[in-house]
Amino acid sequence: MKWFWKNVEPLGAVLMSVAALAALLYAHVQITEGREAERRANVHELWREILRLGFENPVLSDPSQKLGVFDYGARTVDGSREVFQKYELFVDTVLNASDEILEVQSTPQWKTTVRIELNQHRDYLLSPHFQNSGFIKQYTAQFRAFIQDALKDQAQ
Repeated sequence: MKWFWKNVEPLGAVLMSVAALAALLYAHVQITEGREAERRANVHELWREILRLGFENPVLSDPSQKLGVFDYGARTVDGSREVFQKYELFVDTVLNASDEILEVQSTPQWKTTVRIELNQHRDYLLSPHFQNSGFIKQYTAQFRAFIQDALKDQAQ
């Protein structure tokens, strides 16, 4: 017991250090979890933006519905180069959002959602214009491989 009372001050310092370390670790875990929650929330916000854009631009959101006449060689939609440029920006927005979504949450559900979206633009993404444009080079090799895989089979 004498030893304890003699060393109470150093023991207290050790206990305080351990408590401070535990608090530091807890803070790190909380910050990390907060960042991940924020990234997941951003993913959902990105997807809501894609849905909003699609709702506002039904002709551009799903060319497979044949709501407009897409000519990927002439780069027109319903004869308009301006609308085609908007379509390219729409697809670029979809690709950027999809890349970020899969980077943050590469779950089977998100992969399926992105595959469905990409397949709506399959003809454009496989067109010589897009393939030769260099647009695809802005994405990671992993996402480019995902796009190729998603577009392989039209039945997906």
